[in-house]
Amino acid sequence: MSAETLGGAGPSSEADGGDGAAVRIIPEPSAEPPADAEGFFRADGDALIPAAFATSPWGPVLHGRLIGGLTARAAEQARAADPDLACSRLTIDLFRSVPLAPLRVETRPVRAGRRIAVLDVTVEQDDGLVGQGRIVLLRRSEQPAGTFRPPPGWDAKAPQGPPQQPRGHGWTPPWETWRVGGEDTPGGMMADGLWIRETHPLITGEPLTPLVRLALAADLSSPVSNSSDQGLSFINADYTVYLGREPEDEYVGIQPSAHISDRGVAAGQCVVHDLRGPVGLVTTSAVANRPLATR
Repeated sequence: MSAETLGGAGPSSEADGGDGAAVRIIPEPSAEPPADAEGFFRADGDALIPAAFATSPWGPVLHGRLIGGLTARAAEQARAADPDLACSRLTIDLFRSVPLAPLRVETRPVRAGRRIAVLDVTVEQDDGLVGQGRIVLLRRSEQPAGTFRPPPGWDAKAPQGPPQQPRGHGWTPPWETWRVGGEDTPGGMMADGLWIRETHPLITGEPLTPLVRLALAADLSSPVSNSSDQGLSFINADYTVYLGREPEDEYVGIQPSAHISDRGVAAGQCVVHDLRGPVGLVTTSAVANRPLATR
């Protein structure tokens, strides 16, 4: 473990640094998944073959967050040619349940301007389109002077101890989870948010980047913002990630911010964090679905 003095509201375990300053205990980064670790997909020519564990708690279908991970991967590939471009927005549309069958991903430039680049990503199977993403890249420049409105505070400690094992619906997430505030809430309601860390690469043989990690985790903004004291009764049709700065490490924190719903349609919003603090916002739309326990 290492100790670092940080300011602002971010994930932390606070202690007295001797001069009254809050010292936040930050976990040392753990090793990346081994180079030969199985990814959620393996490449086979221009096809991506999903692994057996790439499923969703809703059934033996592809987890929607993987469409987000593939969109972020396309953003990283585009930025490799121009590192001064920052990923400002990722929008992921989840059209339907996707069987565990080969996928093909295509990226099409929409706009290539001096300060903005826009790309569309399509994800298809043999029977047609199953999801899509849109990427907005903005050129970095000098930060304007001034004091800006901060995001809501989050009194969350950095992940410590072993990850928590979910209970109640017979599906084990292929990542590590730490609930903020513990698990003893009615229906498993994730009222205080959570931290997650990936344990598998997206593509076998490819290292995970912080952006891909965040895009994978951001789909969990739907259960975090849309769960209730009766469990999770909404499934998301999309999610959009807005980034104010680059994510920096392997932990992603999901802080609930808002939920509005009526007659089976919901809108949710969360703030996403790394260990340094807030990184951006995630919004999602969702439709009523059979209840799912979230413990």
